[in-house]
Amino acid sequence: MSSSEGLGTGPRGNKTQRLADDLRRAVAELRWPAGKLPTEQQLARDQAVSVNTVRRAVDLLVQEGLVYRRQGSGTYVRASPAPGTGYAIGVVVPSLTYYYPRVITGIERELSRHGCRMILRCAEWNPELEREAVEELTRSGSDGLIVVPTLGEDAPHPWLRDAERSAVPMVLVERGMELPATSHEFVCSHHAAGARAAVEHLLRLGHTRIGYAERTSPHTAPQVRSGLATALEQAGLDPVPVVATSLRSWTAQDADRFLDQLVRQRGTAALCFADREASLLVGAARRRGLRVPEDLSVIGYDNEVADLCEVPLTAVAPAKTDIGRRAAHLIRTRIADPGGPRRQEILVPELVARDSTAPPSPNPGSG
Repeated sequence: MSSSEGLGTGPRGNKTQRLADDLRRAVAELRWPAGKLPTEQQLARDQAVSVNTVRRAVDLLVQEGLVYRRQGSGTYVRASPAPGTGYAIGVVVPSLTYYYPRVITGIERELSRHGCRMILRCAEWNPELEREAVEELTRSGSDGLIVVPTLGEDAPHPWLRDAERSAVPMVLVERGMELPATSHEFVCSHHAAGARAAVEHLLRLGHTRIGYAERTSPHTAPQVRSGLATALEQAGLDPVPVVATSLRSWTAQDADRFLDQLVRQRGTAALCFADREASLLVGAARRRGLRVPEDLSVIGYDNEVADLCEVPLTAVAPAKTDIGRRAAHLIRTRIADPGGPRRQEILVPELVARDSTAPPSPNPGSG
């Protein structure tokens, strides 16, 4: 029997995430009492995966502080913080590939600065996996939880309501403003303020006929719509954009159709939630022979891949790293002072101006 027998058999997720989950369990079960993991090559052979898959899985554990690499020697299980020196904080996020890596970085930096340990779980936008992760982290003795819950269209998942009465303190991240009268502590972005800043930027440039392209989301999209309407109304314009389209998933053809409507309505600018939708719109403009920003100004949202667009996008940038850092501070404060006042913090995103916005052209489509 090999020293890593039984790893890599998890039923969900990609190979990297499944292997990372099983490695975490192996660490918790003291599978390697000497504290040293098998080599990456041995794990790859035992689990019939590539060395790159093993390396990515181990990288996740390194980021969480569960293991560390000693150059020329191998990978070792990191000792838990000694009593009184730090807390074990469970962190549950819906994704490890978009938006949340920077939030995780902020959490990890703040926790490690105070000798605390982060135990990371990814729920893959699945409320049931989310509930299971929270229950597992609670059973395993986490001192506190930082969670990005997946809210439904109509109401929060029941486990979240129950968590308000839990003995284990919890801080929500990027959720809370849409939960009426919640007593949960949270740190989140003021997306309505971010959208308002984007529209006001377009208005200052001279745009008055603005469209809106949206990827449907119960968390962020309603706030973005609210901020957009507020900015238009305060400028004395119709609060409804000249064209507004909301889709669960956008394709290049969807962007073409949106642009067709925008041109028919003589629109000169568009706010897009999020960056990917903005990039698709830039591509649609190019196919139609329109110039960005001369004939069409485009603003993205999230600032995740905005600078990688063929025309670097002006974008709304939530303070993701700071949000993670503040959430870690809140959970540490709550654990240290259980009777203190509850805190709910809101951070206003900033607008990052790049090449995709300019005053409207007097001769659209020329050039």
